Formats: sequence, structure tokens, C-alpha cells
Amino acid sequence: METFEALTRRHGVLRYRPDPVEPEKIERVLRAAIAAPSPANTQPWAFVVVTEPELARRVAAELVRMQKEHVFCRLLEVPEPFVDHLMHLYDDFANVPCFIVVCRQRRADWAGEEHAALVRDWELCSLGAAMANLMAAAADLGLGTRWFGNPMADGGVSLKRLLGIPEEVEVVAVTPLGTHDEPPKERPVQSVDVHAGFQRGDKHKLAALLQGKLALEDVVHTNRYG
Repeated sequence: METFEALTRRHGVLRYRPDPVEPEKIERVLRAAIAAPSPANTQPWAFVVVTEPELARRVAAELVRMQKEHVFCRLLEVPEPFVDHLMHLYDDFANVPCFIVVCRQRRADWAGEEHAALVRDWELCSLGAAMANLMAAAADLGLGTRWFGNPMADGGVSLKRLLGIPEEVEVVAVTPLGTHDEPPKERPVQSVDVHAGFQRGDKHKLAALLQGKLALEDVVHTNRYG
């Protein structure tokens, strides 16, 4: 698969086959992740790879719980009947054979404490680039992924406890990794009105928000903004 195709055909996958992911493929996506840029080459990442079946099922259950409680119910304020409908999307999520937990771990004290907030923002950008690299590499290998940021909602406490992650290491995101049968998703052009008119608690507006991508001309400005 060409690089551009891997980037543009990547989509979030929720239904996986339980087949184990070959170790060499896991290594390949991780090598892509650590090729990402970082401020002063500090490489503020750590990755926890979960392949043990029972532990993977527990991670899956925890992600589903947080998606329902923190994202659908609290952040998006989705009505309860529609939450139940959305949760059926996760019916086969326990099949996921591998999870990669992306963490922020500072190894170099390269800026003063007064710059801590700025440094964290930079490092989170780097972790986003690492995750994007990982997902593109997975798509190139025919593997599915999906970005879960919900562990940040509780500071990653439950996953830290489950996976033995030290207190000073920050859980930033998690992705499943595995083979799947989902076809590439259509990416219709999305109107900016879908975003401007979004209202929490409105299931129809949420459904519209989750479909498509904004047009290039709506997000790109040449020479000056506007």
C-alpha cells in the first residue's frame, strides 16, 4: 500500500477477529511510532503492548466502560436509549487480540518548571504524531486500529492499576490492533455547519458529526488566515 493510501484509507475499527497479531507486525508499527518527531528529540513516549488474552479482555472491558460512562454519558450527554444503541457497536470488542497503550514518560529534564505546561503540550503533540504513525503503519499491513483517548478522563487510573504503569507515567491513548473484515469507510464531504450546529445530547447531530471529513478549502488558508 502506498503511504498516501495508508494515511487516507485508515479508519477506526471496532470489530476484530481474535487471531493473534504476528510479533513482527507489532514491532513494525511500534518502529513507525517511535520515528515520530519530538521536542529536542526527547522522545517522551512509552508503549505497553498487551497480547495476553485474559489481560486483553480486561483492557477491552475497561475501554468500553469508560467510553460509555465518560464519553457518551458525561462528555456528550447522549440520551440513555441511544447510548444503549451505540454500545452494541462494541459487542465483539472482547475479540481484540492486542492493545497498545501510549504513555507520556519524561526522561530528560530539559526545561524549567515554569515551562512545564508548555512542555507537556509539545510532548502530547509528539505522542499524537507517534500514534498517527502507528495507525498508518497498521493500515499498510492490513491491520485495524482505533484511537481511544478516554483513559485520560480518569487520569488513566484504572489502566495504570491493571497494567502496573507507574504513577509518574501518563496514559494518553490506547488503540486495539488486529485483523478485521470491515471494508474501508466512505468519507463524504462534511459541512462546517455540522460542527457549528453540534449540540450535546442530540443523537442526530452526533451521528452527523461522526460521518465524513471537512473539505480541504474549509480548513486550509493560504498566506493569511481567512
